Amino acid sequence: MKLQRFCLLGRRMVGVWLTWMAVSLALSGCVVGYGQCLFTEPVKNTLTGRVHFRNFPAPDGIDNVPVLALDRTAYIYSPAHSHQCLPANDLQLIGVAEFPQDVIEDTHVTVHGSVFEAASARQHTSFVMNVISILPIRPER
Repeated sequence: MKLQRFCLLGRRMVGVWLTWMAVSLALSGCVVGYGQCLFTEPVKNTLTGRVHFRNFPAPDGIDNVPVLALDRTAYIYSPAHSHQCLPANDLQLIGVAEFPQDVIEDTHVTVHGSVFEAASARQHTSFVMNVISILPIRPER
């Protein structure tokens, strides 16, 4: 009788342990409190923040590049670096031939595009966004 109870308890403990491990594995890439990780190319994402034009040293002088300073930290899944999501506060914007006239320094915008890891000397933030569209956010009156 005691052995039978012990076996039942042991099976329950194994079941609880397996459930705990499954949940831990499923959540290992998530950031608690933010929601979800963003995926890199080819997945499209929409982010909000303020546009700044920053100067960075370059081999042939200075690069003046548009950077999106995010309203809140984005967590991006980058399997080449880590199995967990990496934080990003600034994204360099590329693929914009010409900004709309109403998008100037410190304009609050919504940007739609795909995010990828910086890979060249001309990409100055950890992550870069290839912009599909950029729209200013009008302040509420």
